Amino acid sequence: MKDKTFISQIVKIRNISFVKILQMTLVSLFPFLLLTTITLTISESIFTEGGFINSLFSVYRWFPAYPTISRMLLNFTTILGGLAGPMTTYFAAKYTAGYYERSTGTAGITAFLFSLLFHSRGLFGGLLTDGNFMQMSLPVNINLVVAILIGYAIGQIFRFSNPLDDQIVDSHFVYRPKTLLPIGISMFLAVGLNFLVDLVWRSDLLSDLGSFLQANVLKTGSSVGVWINSFFRSISVWIGNSNPFNEGQLSTDAQGLENLQTALANQTSKGIPYLFSETNLYDAYGAVAGVGGMFALLIAILLVSNSTKNKSISMRSIFPALFHHVVPFMVGIPVVFNVLYLLPVLFIPMVNMVLAAVLLGTGLVPPSVYPIPNGTPSILRAFVGSVGSLRALLASLLIFTVDVLIWIYFVKRDNRIGQGITRYDQKEETGEQEK
Repeated sequence: MKDKTFISQIVKIRNISFVKILQMTLVSLFPFLLLTTITLTISESIFTEGGFINSLFSVYRWFPAYPTISRMLLNFTTILGGLAGPMTTYFAAKYTAGYYERSTGTAGITAFLFSLLFHSRGLFGGLLTDGNFMQMSLPVNINLVVAILIGYAIGQIFRFSNPLDDQIVDSHFVYRPKTLLPIGISMFLAVGLNFLVDLVWRSDLLSDLGSFLQANVLKTGSSVGVWINSFFRSISVWIGNSNPFNEGQLSTDAQGLENLQTALANQTSKGIPYLFSETNLYDAYGAVAGVGGMFALLIAILLVSNSTKNKSISMRSIFPALFHHVVPFMVGIPVVFNVLYLLPVLFIPMVNMVLAAVLLGTGLVPPSVYPIPNGTPSILRAFVGSVGSLRALLASLLIFTVDVLIWIYFVKRDNRIGQGITRYDQKEETGEQEK
């Protein structure tokens, strides 16, 4: 009965225009994000001085043209990742305009230019000379849903304009200059929003807000702040924010740094002042299957999913996902804004930290206090951070197995719901044919 109710709600939701456009946009982004994360994984783990595989095999010593390839991969990843936002607005505007039978190409490129103008940090700065393109601030960390909303809004501008306004040429190949109206409105909005963002940056409002949150929300105690931070990371990735996918750095965890200094001074990790620091509790064990347990979901899909499409996406995404980069996987399934997967995304890291707290508190596993190389697989972070403790590795494997088992339940439920939706669609098609 619950599944039937859920199926009826899904059928209603998926017929909403924005949901259709959201799904089409995410599917279109998948290959670009997959290419970006594959090159990022190679760059981070192999062609970075402190990379995981580079540290193991000293790749920099014997690989030809190592510095050149390292710079190229880093720049390629930065450029392609930075363009993820403009590409998202492009696809969203294109599909929105197409949904309302407007010019898809014009709407898409307008949204792309909107995104470039919006992110420009030189528009209200010094005079730009010929060949000196305006300085762009295109962060690799993007919020997919915000970018989709921008593209959707631009598509709506084209929707509510005169149908002839976005028609470049008519059936007789006669040029129609009326195309300027929706483009002009979009560019005007881009410049206006850029001006507002420029004012905010100059006022230091965002930095003050960030400092306030760090001081009063995320650092409320030795362990409470870790749990709050975990919740915000999980809900953030579920709404399409890629920032939490970045690996936690020991240098940003004050308690983790104090633990490291104590361990180095005493030449042992026993007796550290903060047993439940973010580095030791969340980074090492809470995210052992990635943020929100995404790598465990990938394995669960490969094991029990009935969806050929989901299994194909999982297989393609397995390499970057193993190294903590699961954005293409989340977009391809999709997990973003998937109500069925919200609860496990939120609570799997919590379950992991509860298990880890018990193991750490009873002394069954040593704390993870030492620096971890960039690009270290999530499941090995506790092992590496504890300087090769087999107990930490076994604990990670145990927790990862629990995550997979939790996800298997939800994937099986997804199978049942998928079958129910298929039967519903077949009934609808049969009814239409009878009419």
